[in-house]
Amino acid sequence: MTTSIQTNIKPINDFAAAMAEIEHWKEKFEDLQSQITDLRRASVETIIIKDGGTARYIRLCDIIMLEADSCYSTIHLTNMEHILTSKTLKHWIAKLGSHADFIRPHRSFLVNKKHMVSYHLNPRKIMLTGKLEVPMARNFIIKE
Repeated sequence: MTTSIQTNIKPINDFAAAMAEIEHWKEKFEDLQSQITDLRRASVETIIIKDGGTARYIRLCDIIMLEADSCYSTIHLTNMEHILTSKTLKHWIAKLGSHADFIRPHRSFLVNKKHMVSYHLNPRKIMLTGKLEVPMARNFIIKE
């Protein structure tokens, strides 16, 4: 003899399924909004970089240097990642130049002072984290 268990399961209609899906994505959206708000409240300074159709929040302390390349700029990060942006170095100087941690030792570079390892006067260059080297202009003076 076979025993069957009957349960009171009601079929879900399309409207109820759509409403459940909307509620799920609404919760995800609110969670992301709270994460962004928390990032802004924390004293971690970030910039937004558009990379391949997505916007990325990059912490300023993760930027080693920015390098000019004609109408583009390459951003070198501490995780050895390089991001090519369609913004000029002049654009990034306007955004970061007033920040005390960034200096411009050469017309093609903007460097984060926190990532300076050493500097040499002959030849004039700055050694950075990740074995990166940046030339210094003749009239550039390192202020300690």
